[in-house]
Amino acid sequence: MIVATALVLSGCGAGDFNYGKVRNIIEGAPLHLDAEYVMLTPQQVDCGVQNELWDTPSGPGAHKTAHLTQKARDLKFSDDVSVGDMNRPYVQIRGDFSMSVSAISGDKDGTDPNTKLVKTKVGVVIQNACFPDPLPLMGVHKGDFTQDAPPVLLFRYDNGWRLDSIVH
Repeated sequence: MIVATALVLSGCGAGDFNYGKVRNIIEGAPLHLDAEYVMLTPQQVDCGVQNELWDTPSGPGAHKTAHLTQKARDLKFSDDVSVGDMNRPYVQIRGDFSMSVSAISGDKDGTDPNTKLVKTKVGVVIQNACFPDPLPLMGVHKGDFTQDAPPVLLFRYDNGWRLDSIVH
């Protein structure tokens, strides 16, 4: 009886996986991102130019790049802004970021019985007036970054659920 009561009160167990818990884990603490890509709007690209975060996009043909300034690197942008080779402009980021969940579209068991794979639309919070809303994180499909698929996050149970990694 005491053990059963303790389990109920603790709320801990691999069976307590749910989308509310997923949201709380993602939004509860900064997540380390290394060489992930976020999408921008054309207005955010223009705002970045006006606020000297990067140069005006330039280059041959439809694909253009905007070179980052130190101000952008201080915000943890890590590679030039790309414009024209995908539907939306995008940029690489590196560092620890607060995240925001906009939707969770599904989950399935991982390869290990103590893991879950979760498809979720998440945004990266960047503290700058050009980015009043979280920047959508790009997903990966067949090994390539894509703007059409949501990121897949790997959760692992080890004395409680935790976010393990972004699946690539």
